[in-house]
Amino acid sequence: MDTNSFVLKGSVCYNTSPQEVRCVEGGYAVCVDGVSAGVFEQLPERFAALPLVDCGDQLIVPGMSDIHIHAPQYAFRGLGMDLELLDWLNTHTFPEEARYADPSYAERAYDIFASDLRRSPTTRAVVFGTMHVEATELLMDKLEATGLATYVGKVNMDRNGGENLEEDTAQSAADTRRWLSDVADRYDHTAPIITPRFTPSVTDELMAQLADIAREQHLPVQSHLSENPS
Repeated sequence: MDTNSFVLKGSVCYNTSPQEVRCVEGGYAVCVDGVSAGVFEQLPERFAALPLVDCGDQLIVPGMSDIHIHAPQYAFRGLGMDLELLDWLNTHTFPEEARYADPSYAERAYDIFASDLRRSPTTRAVVFGTMHVEATELLMDKLEATGLATYVGKVNMDRNGGENLEEDTAQSAADTRRWLSDVADRYDHTAPIITPRFTPSVTDELMAQLADIAREQHLPVQSHLSENPS
């Protein structure tokens, strides 16, 4: 089947505005050259020649957008739900993320993450990697291969990460520039995003350097803010 132009038949449900949802039972969702051409109760004649997939009474919805996901945390999802944030980070998150200094480990873990994300309802995502340049580039390569639309960030953290997950301030900024140079113009669906982890992990000096990079290269920024009282 042509993956860029096709028709899906089924119970189509989608937003017509932020407050309103339209559902068309036995409707037709039409895609032409990779772009939605609309949802119809009856298939217009001009689309009759397109390949059609009859989904029966299955629900057809737009792809989901996950605007905050940590790829390296997928390996221990569901653990530590009894812990406060900072204890959870020190007990589970930081030790796990330190393992991504090993490219072979990152390769295996990100294979699973990208494969599972591709099979999920999510079609767009904004993703945290780790502070490791090579692992972050591996993650971007694997997400690009899925065809999903993603932003991916090399995490920056120059304090409170412990001996295995803490960067030198100048090196963190330099590695960010190196990473951005490595991935420039490499992808069609995957883009970089500046990613200071959060205030406890990033000094003011590093934050200022990342702000300079974001302005210079016209890049978006993601982080965390006011997640819990501690």
